[in-house]
Amino acid sequence: MKRLSLLLFVLLLLGATAASVQLDFFRVEVQDNDFVITWQTRVEEDVRAYELHRKTSYSQQFAPITEVTARGANVTYRYVDDEVYKAASEQVDYKLIAVYTNGTQEQVTQRQVNYTPTAVRRTWGSIKAMFQ
Repeated sequence: MKRLSLLLFVLLLLGATAASVQLDFFRVEVQDNDFVITWQTRVEEDVRAYELHRKTSYSQQFAPITEVTARGANVTYRYVDDEVYKAASEQVDYKLIAVYTNGTQEQVTQRQVNYTPTAVRRTWGSIKAMFQ
């Protein structure tokens, strides 16, 4: 009887944590003076939202930059990051995290971009981003 109870408990636990995300793609592209991040989901089970995090050579740590509400499988998401201080040969890392309905989080993917500008635009938003 104890074995059966333990087996049922383990199966219930596995079923409760079986949420998952699968992506068709995750892209980071430079467009004018901004970074455009797009991703498309193939599977999206029990996802409440996605958090997008960024790390630069100035910040040295990942910091959340936006949260996007999940809309289901086969959806393309897009975010324009226009608040990055860009210097020559800058490296920018982006990390996508799924936030599930039960409150748990899982890193889905991470991408690194090397940015070599022809002209550096320093807006108030990009100057603020240096100090985040």
